[in-house]
Amino acid sequence: MNILFFNRSFYPDVESTGQLLTELCEDLTEYGHNVSVICGRSYYLGDKKFNFYLQFDKYKKVEVIRAWGTKFLKRFLFLRLLNLSTYFFLAFIAGFLVKNKPDVVIVQTDPPLLGPLGIFFSKWYKAKFVYSCQDLYPDVGIITGKLKSSFLNYLLEKITMLSFKWSDCVISIGEDMKNRIIGKGIDKNKIFVIHNWADTNTLYPILPNENKFKTKHNLNNSFLVMYSGNIGFTQGLDKLVEVASRLKEKNNLRFLLVGDGADKPNLEAQVSKLELKNISFLPYQSKEELNNSLNSPDIHLITSQRGLAGIVVPSKIYGILACGKPFIAWVDKESEISHIAKKYNCGIVVKPGNVEEMIRSLEWVFDNQSELKKMGQNSRKVAVEFFDRKVSTGKFNKLLEEISL
Repeated sequence: MNILFFNRSFYPDVESTGQLLTELCEDLTEYGHNVSVICGRSYYLGDKKFNFYLQFDKYKKVEVIRAWGTKFLKRFLFLRLLNLSTYFFLAFIAGFLVKNKPDVVIVQTDPPLLGPLGIFFSKWYKAKFVYSCQDLYPDVGIITGKLKSSFLNYLLEKITMLSFKWSDCVISIGEDMKNRIIGKGIDKNKIFVIHNWADTNTLYPILPNENKFKTKHNLNNSFLVMYSGNIGFTQGLDKLVEVASRLKEKNNLRFLLVGDGADKPNLEAQVSKLELKNISFLPYQSKEELNNSLNSPDIHLITSQRGLAGIVVPSKIYGILACGKPFIAWVDKESEISHIAKKYNCGIVVKPGNVEEMIRSLEWVFDNQSELKKMGQNSRKVAVEFFDRKVSTGKFNKLLEEISL
């Protein structure tokens, strides 16, 4: 089968959507498929100089066409839209230049305007069209308050609904997201839940004395709370700065934010203004260093703004589970992450933005570390059985084979 993906992020990008798509494409080629990806330039890693607006490349067995695009600062909406628009235009041109005529065209939601490309090229090539949702738009922008243009919201809603209706199937990354999509009037029978994942062979528990990450960054002899991932507007991490400020006198309690994103400069400014010594920042870690990084904290933090259940499902949870670590989830009670925490007893759920409840939870885990160990053991079991890379990519392969019959 010939498969064509559209998604801005792909290897060597360190964003989760790019890493997940890279692993999915690798596995699909192992199932015997010919896979092509039309992606953009990396935001976080230096890439090759573009001699032309399209660059033809090969990643392992995957055909890659990289579309040149502007790389303005993402924290300004207009500039972010300009970045996405330049990628969209050149991705459209690239769609005519793939080597293998696709049997299936798969569009992901990075950026959210790609749906029409999937519709167009599925008709052009007489291929099946799969709409794979990592986020729901314009919902995420409306709830976070970052999309205030009624015209832009209207446009995104129309594009999303067209993508749902013209697709042969829709992939949701959680049951909560599936329920949201059904609520938009989409037939539940065309929606398939395939969770994001972690590779439990490369992410796994290690002993503290084998982990050089904490030593390298002077994090030994502390009870470490880590947030690792995109530091964007939907995470509500400004509240974490308030929590750190309230707990600054608690000995040996440290907070570490690992990653990058549009809200990071604002958070760094807040920490500097408050002169907090118990919270620090590190950039995204390389894939080679990720296992050490994720194994470093005593407990992980997963955050999401109130009302985002079913609109986003933070994929960081699967790496946390794979490393056998417990977590505190600052999320809606009806969210996928809340469901996992309660069903498998591997995490604690706190109402989004509730600073008092978060402080109480952190004080409890600080004093009950034996319970954390049990939660961590549960995490690893859940990851291997339900959220391993081969489990999810195998489901993806099975679905593609079924819709192609």
